[in-house]
Amino acid sequence: MEITTTGRHFKLTPEIKDLAERRIQKLERFSDLVREAHLVLTQEKYRHIAELSLYASGSELVSREETPEMVSSIDRVVDRMERQLKKLHTRMKDRKTPRVVPSFAVVEEAELPEVEPEEEYSPVVVRGFQYSTNPLTVEEAIRLLREKDWELLLFPNSRTGRPALVHLRADGNFGLVEPE
Repeated sequence: MEITTTGRHFKLTPEIKDLAERRIQKLERFSDLVREAHLVLTQEKYRHIAELSLYASGSELVSREETPEMVSSIDRVVDRMERQLKKLHTRMKDRKTPRVVPSFAVVEEAELPEVEPEEEYSPVVVRGFQYSTNPLTVEEAIRLLREKDWELLLFPNSRTGRPALVHLRADGNFGLVEPE
């Protein structure tokens, strides 16, 4: 991981820089996908501010902490970033796990019972609410899909005028389904 440390209105001593780099290096154990880290240390009157930006697998994670001492600001910003990395790792891990295939009874989403993977259930059709009545382009539909964190979106395609479906594929890409 490449670590860049910058001091803004703060004299960056070798001890502080070494401490910060050692603490940031420990974040690699939470995610192998972290490529780059940028730490900005700022002093404004009595406030010592540490801002850490990590670039990992297409995501930018930012954390900022402010305390009366620079060492505690660095410790707190790294701890906060550690929590963010754990959350990102869990989210990515959950997306890769196969989902239990429900059965064929039409049920609203709120009425679904909790499903345990060990037991078998008859198929259930889950009625989702991810559709748009406004005509969209494919790019707008993908942007909306990302913003809402949905897995699929049904919408009228503004270019063809016909219904289309954009979905999140298992490989992380997006798929488009349109009638012939």
